[in-house]
Amino acid sequence: MSDCGRMFGGIKDSLTSVAAKSLLASRLERYGKLTEFHLSSRDRTISAEILLEGELEPVAIHIGRYRIKAEAEEYLLEVEEISVSRIWLQNLLEDLLVGKPLPVPAMLLLALGKPEP
Repeated sequence: MSDCGRMFGGIKDSLTSVAAKSLLASRLERYGKLTEFHLSSRDRTISAEILLEGELEPVAIHIGRYRIKAEAEEYLLEVEEISVSRIWLQNLLEDLLVGKPLPVPAMLLLALGKPEP
């Protein structure tokens, strides 16, 4: 990829990360506050920190790889790898997310990248 392509991709990821952070923050506010959010559509990674209600330290979550699939007129996100700074929460999220396709709202598709074949 050219330097210009990388730069544009970085700018796009920064702008879409802000939009995605806003959407996720509103969905997570019952559980805590989303303090950090970074997305790389090129690397297909997501990193976030959430200060959960009742906790003193934020929880770090890193999705090491995700895929976007197109199936029957909808787009699905499939998490392939996740690591979390709390082992019990990592185990829970592995059980609930890894390998389980989740519908992707159309507004997030631009942020996450094109579907894979």
